[in-house]
Amino acid sequence: MAEYHASPRYSLDGIEFDVSGVYVTEDVGEIARLDALVPTWISRIDVKEPEEPKKPRAKKAQTTETSEE
Repeated sequence: MAEYHASPRYSLDGIEFDVSGVYVTEDVGEIARLDALVPTWISRIDVKEPEEPKKPRAKKAQTTETSEE
């Protein structure tokens, strides 16, 4: 299943987005046609953007204090 967002009532060769600009399909042919328009005219909203991996924090250097008396 694929979910797309465009301008409300956007239509393309028999594919019509609803008043909210959302269209949901399971048809492989429609998915291929709509994916070709992403991101220029429409956006696919069921696919999450890959998150950038978090960079490990630099560990603070532990200082060991030695007292000489």
